[in-house]
Amino acid sequence: MKTIAIANQKGGCGKTTTAINVGAALAATGRRILLIDLDPQGHASFGLRASNLPTDKSIYYVLTDNSEKKRSLDSCIATVSRNFDIVPSTIQLSTLEQEFKGKEDAVSELRRVLSSSPFPYEYIIIDCPPSLGFLTFNALRAADQVIVPIDMSAFTLMGVGKLLGMLELIKAKIGHDPRLNGLATLFDIRTTYSQSVLKEVKAFFGSQMFQTVIRLNVALKRAVSEGVSIIDFDKTSNGAKDYTALCYETLRLDGVKDPKKPYASFLSVQVPAKRGNVLSRQEKIEKSIELDVKEVIFALESSAAKDIYVAGDFNDWQINDGSKLARGENGFWEKRMRLPHGRYRYKFVVDGEWTEDSKNQAREINAFGSFDSVMEIEPGLA
Repeated sequence: MKTIAIANQKGGCGKTTTAINVGAALAATGRRILLIDLDPQGHASFGLRASNLPTDKSIYYVLTDNSEKKRSLDSCIATVSRNFDIVPSTIQLSTLEQEFKGKEDAVSELRRVLSSSPFPYEYIIIDCPPSLGFLTFNALRAADQVIVPIDMSAFTLMGVGKLLGMLELIKAKIGHDPRLNGLATLFDIRTTYSQSVLKEVKAFFGSQMFQTVIRLNVALKRAVSEGVSIIDFDKTSNGAKDYTALCYETLRLDGVKDPKKPYASFLSVQVPAKRGNVLSRQEKIEKSIELDVKEVIFALESSAAKDIYVAGDFNDWQINDGSKLARGENGFWEKRMRLPHGRYRYKFVVDGEWTEDSKNQAREINAFGSFDSVMEIEPGLA
């Protein structure tokens, strides 16, 4: 799990737009993404239609020092779209600094929450407020990487020095040194002014500057008004192309050799069955039918579920003891089946509710207008 903070004390530079859309672009690759709205203004929550959720399920209740109000992080997570979740924010978050006044190491509270237990996310994106106060300090302390959006305006670099100073302070006092990357945003390719500012910004950040440039694009604003990411709003727009490019560049910096390749993170995987002696060629031919069967693990994580079943083409969509998943430790459920090669549609049934395999990107629409997960078992030796 990697944590990325989107920070700049300057407003209007594209922080929230970047947090929403780089998160959505990463989610589109199959990786599970959690967006934490750490801005009391709640713009990311508004931009993803999460601002109308119950007010007691926000990041404030995760971080509060009041034991009577405090909630777990997972209880405040809302689903945005496939592989993309959010912890929303409210204006109440602005009172948090006062609650922690005088408390030792209060700036590490978010980091403690994120490191207290494992979460099923490859990336956590933090949308910071337009200031360098208590909340932003918490985000920087928790972050493995800090992305600084830089718009093409006259005052664009004025506040960056203070942000860099805060990062140096964190490094000196705590020994925490997140990777820093500048990101050019709101770039108008038609004007020489934007081009001159971009040149200045690149000179300032040097090798720490993303190669990707986010162009000025009206579709980004329209997506916000619709309450969706640019990826869901218009995949063909320049905004979607730019944030997809930023997603790929981020993955390459993280060591992913082929970022465009779909991420095979789903838990329903083919596992070779254990065999004893190695068979001769003739024995393999004679037992080809048996050897064409493979063991498959259907797995799901849910600490709150009471019963989970898997149903699909392989068992005529029957829900019975034979299709029930066994509960393991830490809310991890699994069911092992031996299946012949072929293509299978399936779903999980969690406490009576049909749901897709969130870890499997392959899916197709069914006769009821919803989606089934799809799995293909290739022929070959088990």
